[in-house]
Amino acid sequence: MLHQVNTARGSLNGVNHRPIPSGQVAVHPNQSLSVTTSNGRKYNLRPNGTLASYSGHGQAATFRGNGHLASLHTSHVDIARGPRGQRTIISERPGGRLVSTGKHSGYLERPISYHGHNYYQRTYVSGNHRFSREYTRYQYHGREFNHYIPRVTYAPAFYGWAYYPWDVPALYGWGWEGSPWFAFYSGFFSPWDSYPSGANWLTDYLLGQTMEDGYPADAQATGDDQQDAGDVTADANGPASGDDVSATADTPITPDIKQMIAEEVKQQLAFENAAAAKPDQAPSLDDLPQVMVPNHLFVVDQVQNVNTSDGQQCSLSVGDVIKLMAAPPDNATSADLTVISSRKGDCAAGLTVSVPLDSLQEMQNNFRAQLDSGLQALRDQQGKGGLPAAPMAAITPPPVPADEPPADTTNVQAQIDDQQQQANQAESTVTQTAFASTPPAN
Repeated sequence: MLHQVNTARGSLNGVNHRPIPSGQVAVHPNQSLSVTTSNGRKYNLRPNGTLASYSGHGQAATFRGNGHLASLHTSHVDIARGPRGQRTIISERPGGRLVSTGKHSGYLERPISYHGHNYYQRTYVSGNHRFSREYTRYQYHGREFNHYIPRVTYAPAFYGWAYYPWDVPALYGWGWEGSPWFAFYSGFFSPWDSYPSGANWLTDYLLGQTMEDGYPADAQATGDDQQDAGDVTADANGPASGDDVSATADTPITPDIKQMIAEEVKQQLAFENAAAAKPDQAPSLDDLPQVMVPNHLFVVDQVQNVNTSDGQQCSLSVGDVIKLMAAPPDNATSADLTVISSRKGDCAAGLTVSVPLDSLQEMQNNFRAQLDSGLQALRDQQGKGGLPAAPMAAITPPPVPADEPPADTTNVQAQIDDQQQQANQAESTVTQTAFASTPPAN
């Protein structure tokens, strides 16, 4: 049987062209195969003979139907590849947790103590821009999760002005036309022509800023960083056409979806108002226990691979929108969500996917951080560009800044450069190890 499979694989490309080593073969009810070699390497093949996953000698990798690398885990690094080649790299280092989403984007997270409080500070780089965010941790389902800390709080009247409908819908032009990121997501995301409330304006700000932040990695994914990984990412310029769970076309973010997000923005504004009134209760107001309710929407902030309800794998990318089906049971580490908007090559709309809880918390953190930035922009621009003027009671009290720790001076970009090289090496060697006649010893 393995001989027949390898003969058929000879007409395929990339890793799917290489013969599977001899070993013990197991045939599963869906006609997929597992092959375990005498030296411990394991290969899982789809019914059509393409390689689904490989593990052995300290490496575990998954592959798309067309031979693209989807994920790689080693003792030093975790890599997730999107359908267009986007790459998220995570590694633990003596200086903290390093996450990169592109050659010039990512963050270093490290624990700090400031004024008697313990924080986790993230120092971000995005191109030439550098900034930091602070987080605290809380317990949920027996695990720890990071919770974003807003930079400032506003007067209750300002939250109310942003929450309630304005007297007249605001005609506002974002000035995004001509921006590379806006053209990149054209047809998938479009702003409203007018805004009946601050919550609607903040919704477009949240979506636009999330996609603008993700654009460099998305655009770069079809560039020269794909050449280092060898045949595991052959033909990386196109979507993973070998995956039948991948979307064949964009499913745009419709006005109805945006209105549902706007309702959640309103809920968040109410949380922010309550947090401003009672700061000591802020960490308990908008973490996962409060948002893990049926039909809650999450906006994906970075590429990640997920499993479908029938055990297949697909990817979520920046800007995709997913909807929670039901609160996860106690001690669960993931939750089931329905994809309601996605881009070509990502998980198709309508699929049910299992998403880790820590990924959902990161989406919630991005949601809150973008809202934080959007509130500042809304306050700065009120009365300008078509936006109505806020009442004096809303803007006269100045924002109250958080007790912010000093910025980290670590050269995060240098660490990301090093991490990118390690990831390139890991991606290059996984194929060599998997298909070597005599793999290296442990």
